[in-house]
Amino acid sequence: MTDPKRNQPSAETADHSPRRARLPLACLAWLALSVPACVAGSAGNGSSGANGSGASGNAAPFTDGGADGTTVPGGGAGGSSSMMPGATPLTFNCKAGSIDPGPSPMKLLSRAQYLNSVRDLVGTVTGLDSALGASSNASAFGLVQPDVAQVDLENYRNAATAVAASVVANSTLMNQLAACAMTAVKRDCAKTFVQGFAARAYRAPVTDAADVELHLKLFDVGAKVSYAHGIELLIQGILQAPRFLYRVEIGTGEKVSETAVKLSPYELASRLSFSVWDSLPDAKLTTAASAGALATKEGVSAQLQWMLQDEKGKGMVRRFLENWIHLPDLDNSAKDATLYPQWTSTTLKASMKGQASAFFDDLLAHQGGKLSTLLTSSTVFVNKDLASYYGTTGGDTFTAAPGTAGTTSGILTLPAFLALMAKPSESSPIYRGKFVREQMLCQLLPAPPANIPKPPDVTPGVSTRERLKQHETNPSCSGCHQLMDPIGFGFENYDSLGKYRTMDGSGAVDASGELIGTNEIDGKFNGVAELGQKLSQSETVRQCMARQWFRFALARFEQPAIDDCSMKGLVDTFEAAGADLTTLPKAIVESDAFQYRHPVDSEVSQ
Repeated sequence: MTDPKRNQPSAETADHSPRRARLPLACLAWLALSVPACVAGSAGNGSSGANGSGASGNAAPFTDGGADGTTVPGGGAGGSSSMMPGATPLTFNCKAGSIDPGPSPMKLLSRAQYLNSVRDLVGTVTGLDSALGASSNASAFGLVQPDVAQVDLENYRNAATAVAASVVANSTLMNQLAACAMTAVKRDCAKTFVQGFAARAYRAPVTDAADVELHLKLFDVGAKVSYAHGIELLIQGILQAPRFLYRVEIGTGEKVSETAVKLSPYELASRLSFSVWDSLPDAKLTTAASAGALATKEGVSAQLQWMLQDEKGKGMVRRFLENWIHLPDLDNSAKDATLYPQWTSTTLKASMKGQASAFFDDLLAHQGGKLSTLLTSSTVFVNKDLASYYGTTGGDTFTAAPGTAGTTSGILTLPAFLALMAKPSESSPIYRGKFVREQMLCQLLPAPPANIPKPPDVTPGVSTRERLKQHETNPSCSGCHQLMDPIGFGFENYDSLGKYRTMDGSGAVDASGELIGTNEIDGKFNGVAELGQKLSQSETVRQCMARQWFRFALARFEQPAIDDCSMKGLVDTFEAAGADLTTLPKAIVESDAFQYRHPVDSEVSQ
């Protein structure tokens, strides 16, 4: 495994050879910490163990299809259980003293979590985003836990190689992470590095002598070239180990019920940090864990409060809202350049994303943080790229302005959201209606039937609403589309870029819509502003928001009956606070689902 180009030792603190050695895929046994096999040049067997191995996740429980056979955006958090049309708001059967935390699947770090974790471990690494490649990515709401394919393993290896090379090329950083005096025993220095760096990366102490020795055997291979190269190979291996790539939770032997055990303090710290910061625990949180400060629900809540005030934590609820509307996907959203030449602007998409984030921040800091305000606010944020949307002028930074009555309704009229929920060449009542039905009402629609007919082509002079009339008459379409299209028609004043319009085709826009199958807010409405008012008064919508928060914070779906106590506490807290979004973080960390897990042997035996 040594690099033949490196037959002469170099400086002890840095190795600047232009050809960097890296762990070959034959050494992926390291992922199971089977380092002797790796050193011997064997691939190893990748067997499972307490640290987690095997690089496969769970397939998505369903896929979303549009009426035209395309993937429908907005399906990422629909849920594994649904309130079918006509159902009343959920009731929860929570027996006093019952503790069941539900499943605790091993979770692969999302792309953002990987990048954030590396940043917090070693600082900024130039080119890391590119080195990581277009890896499969887990949904922020627990829907997609992707299988790890061969290309993903290559990407993880490339990223780890880039990180390790960056560290050893930086003498200041090397001295911070892996200092070693000239007279010191290099292997002892490496041991100190493992017990510090690996512990941070794995989010748990590395104290077992055999575990440390396995790491040091990898160091020994690189140390034949230089101390720096040994550290380089260690970093490569640590950043490809499942204890880094996966959030591994074993729990303790301390039972709180027949179906629940306490998490270790380090596992709780990891849950907190990835939920609040989307990254690994820092030194302060790790110290709190080791001191027993997370031993009670009150202790966990106390840690949460300062974490939310940290710069990384201030944006937690905003990050939830951004992921809820799929804002990170805007960069990959395609539009017809002939119809919408402004989409080719180098700054428009960034401005749309910035506007959404500015609105969310203002909502939480200055507008009370209520769900009703999220759905109905008339405040807009304007800069020079988006000024034309509101018939005004703007500068380089965003400024708050009052929207025109009837044309602005909080999140529902954000250009970024509307552009995401639209097709390249036209608006999409289907996408927009589906988002409301599944993401705001938590009513999961069935998959579309096979052999869906090709949708009508966009024809000059013919409105989108007219083209979708077949959904009303075709029995293979009408069952589902009556639950989407009439809601989506209320958005028809907004084109594919989310810009307000009064004409579509050759006629005036008809933005009349209707909600059915909700019981409490069924009825007709005209335009998004009236839809927003209806949604803001719905108990079902408030419950759905709590359910979406559960999925976001725990990266899994709520389970009927099993999670009833956790969901009841979350919903009750949210309702008692007048649907204040800022109360959700504390409510979730005090839940059984967050505090505990099933005994590992009970899950293995199932």
